Amino acid sequence: MLVIEHPGTEMPGVIGERAAELGFQVVRFAVEKGAPFPEPRGFATLVVLGSVESVFDTRVPWVRPEADLVAAAVAGSVPVLGLCFGGQLLAQVLGGQVARAHRPEMGWLTIDTDDPVLVPPGPWLVWHQDAFTVPPGAREIARNEVCAQAFTYGPHLGLQFHPEVTPQIVESWLSESEARGSGLGQRADAIRQATDRHARASASNARQLFDTFLARAGLSVTPRPSY
Repeated sequence: MLVIEHPGTEMPGVIGERAAELGFQVVRFAVEKGAPFPEPRGFATLVVLGSVESVFDTRVPWVRPEADLVAAAVAGSVPVLGLCFGGQLLAQVLGGQVARAHRPEMGWLTIDTDDPVLVPPGPWLVWHQDAFTVPPGAREIARNEVCAQAFTYGPHLGLQFHPEVTPQIVESWLSESEARGSGLGQRADAIRQATDRHARASASNARQLFDTFLARAGLSVTPRPSY
């Protein structure tokens, strides 16, 4: 499984842990300016993580090459799982639009879902300013009052939320935001408290989501026994 990580504190978290449990070799590729991306057709699946950048920011040197990577995966029938920025990039590659959401989202929520086996209603962590439109030919399967939260296109799954998060990842994002002077204040404490309440359920939902994504993509896997 190829995982694309962006500059900052992005990590595969629960999704990476579950992939390892299922016997995948998890190859983590950290994006750098000018570094060539791997060939996606050598992997069983591609996971694209979140980013503080915007997919429409042409000043970011690696965004266009990464879009080409996702397009190559789609063309090569490599199932793509896009998380937040990754979901936006997948949507854009498939012909959808990405722009500023009418309001940013940061915190824990439940969503309206048409496919709770693939995408349970939550709790899920959201952390974004941009949002995607569902690409032509794709199926929107989850949403809230702000934007679409999930879509499928063949074996591919684009999400606006973050199923991968662990308490450690959330804390790293909060610390990073505070270091940038975001002024979260009491909101940061509320997110920490909500993370304590929701992390276990979110991790269980994330494993269900990932397993279902793989099964529907035709990737047969058997969990490793635990001792």
